[in-house]
Amino acid sequence: MKPLLALLAFAFAAPAAEHRYDAFAKCVLPFLNVFAKERKTDEQAFALKVRIEQGSDIPKEFLNAPAEIALQVPDKLRLRGPLRGETITLMRVGQTLSAQPGATARALLDAATAGKSLPPPEKGFELGDFKLPFPEKELVFLATIFDVKDLGSELLDGVECRVLDVKLMPELAAELDGPPWIARLWISPDHKPARLSLARKGWHLVLRFDEVQFAKALPPETWQPGEDALKLRAKDYSRFLRAIGGAK
Repeated sequence: MKPLLALLAFAFAAPAAEHRYDAFAKCVLPFLNVFAKERKTDEQAFALKVRIEQGSDIPKEFLNAPAEIALQVPDKLRLRGPLRGETITLMRVGQTLSAQPGATARALLDAATAGKSLPPPEKGFELGDFKLPFPEKELVFLATIFDVKDLGSELLDGVECRVLDVKLMPELAAELDGPPWIARLWISPDHKPARLSLARKGWHLVLRFDEVQFAKALPPETWQPGEDALKLRAKDYSRFLRAIGGAK
């Protein structure tokens, strides 16, 4: 009788682990839903604090240096991180781009376009809104295009995280050029990414997520450039890109 009671107690005390595809979807879909027009939630923005833990050919100044990514649909983006010993902030708000410190940004642009003449502005050039790279209705088929393998759990800073290996289904991977890739994803108990490793033959990158937040809207000050920021209109941004790339 005692073995039976012990077995019953164990069965009720140890709920089955969440299915690996459910865990993967709960981690990834909140990011994709931000871009979906027919979204199931009110969240239209996210803010991340990340670090590069390891990577192929990554300069030392970038390793474990804090970086920030903020995005709000349809057309706001803010990137902040180290560059050449300084902290650089790049921002897009609608059709206006800015970079600060402005003097550093101007020096980088001047160096990149040295000896090159700027091409004329592209008539009617505009930056498009952020959107999904595939039809929105295909979100429901997310699980069918990835092969997800459960690797159990691992402690990160004392927090037990679910670990999954993720790669494209073989028939889809075969259609892509270049070597196949594989991602390893550490998922925190609240289904947010804690670490992401991307690898393919001869290359790898490991990102650590120190903070992940979703919101209906980020604070207005997120999108306010500093007084010393260098501002560019979208069509001027296009001219610099084409000059750097050698286009006319």
